[in-house]
Amino acid sequence: MPIQIGGQAFALAWRPAAEWTTVRTELDVIRLLPETDQDTVGWMILEGETSFRSLADAAHSVLETVTGRRWWEGIRLLMMSVQPETLGHLALAGVDPWQRSAYEWCAATYALHTRNADEKARMRFDFQLGIPPRGYEDEWGVDGGDNPEDVQKQIMAWTGG
Repeated sequence: MPIQIGGQAFALAWRPAAEWTTVRTELDVIRLLPETDQDTVGWMILEGETSFRSLADAAHSVLETVTGRRWWEGIRLLMMSVQPETLGHLALAGVDPWQRSAYEWCAATYALHTRNADEKARMRFDFQLGIPPRGYEDEWGVDGGDNPEDVQKQIMAWTGG
């Protein structure tokens, strides 16, 4: 998978879900590049050829591609997947993180957390999963699916208001 940083393309090899579960920050995505490419990116930042924002944008794009979700949702599902109870259920179901893609692993984690949920509980889970991290609130509605009025209605629905 190509990753563009500062106008330069780097190749990120396929990795199993188990490796993606270690991602907590944008720099963790860069650490999945080959060591020589990591060094190149480091020098690009030091020499001012690229910015941390450009680096973050590239990492977010990769996360969205590999998880099939908005980048922050993908990170949250990856983090949830390694919690003892969730990981235990996934292991008992025979889902092997060393054989599955991050996309499949996130889908399995989502399915596990919503499988017995009624509509209200699923809406609550989706809403909490979809809240962007501090500093990225403007990205929440970029795909057109997060109309503030609809969000308000959803909040009212699951809070009983």
